[in-house]
Amino acid sequence: MGVLGGMQLKTAGAVCVLTACIGYAASLTERQKYHRDVLLSLIQILELLAGEIRYERLTMAEVFRNMDKKYHGPAGETMRHIADRLVSSEYENLENVWSSAFRKDKKVLMLSEEELDILLDTGKNLGYLDVEAQMNHLYHCRQRLEQKLQEAQKSLDEKKRLYRYLAVAAGVMVILVLL
Repeated sequence: MGVLGGMQLKTAGAVCVLTACIGYAASLTERQKYHRDVLLSLIQILELLAGEIRYERLTMAEVFRNMDKKYHGPAGETMRHIADRLVSSEYENLENVWSSAFRKDKKVLMLSEEELDILLDTGKNLGYLDVEAQMNHLYHCRQRLEQKLQEAQKSLDEKKRLYRYLAVAAGVMVILVLL
């Protein structure tokens, strides 16, 4: 292998290292987007839940079964778990079902402790209060989640640039060390 072949091999290695660093930064950004999208989904679910409670006048098992049909995605899967448990056991406490479903799916939904606390608080009064009190409770929980969504979007915007710059810098550093 001559000098030219060695240079081509080094160039190919440098391209691979830089590509890997940029790919890793892109995966970190996608994780941030996923988290933001889950928060948005949860807000939409709370809005849908409020509508079902206010206008449909159904049992909570029926409400969650309807949501199961209307909503998809990771947050929708959590709603399916809740619906399944409520339908299968008419004596199970909604707060316990809600709480255990979100605790179980916390990692999949990428929820922080504070976000999980908001969701657990949401489940405390579902099905127990009158319709107006439940609506107020859902409204306040939704507002808190919207604040978390804004924070997640701001964090995503800041970290996206940071990840790109650090990925390129780390890739160049590795290339310089290897050359």
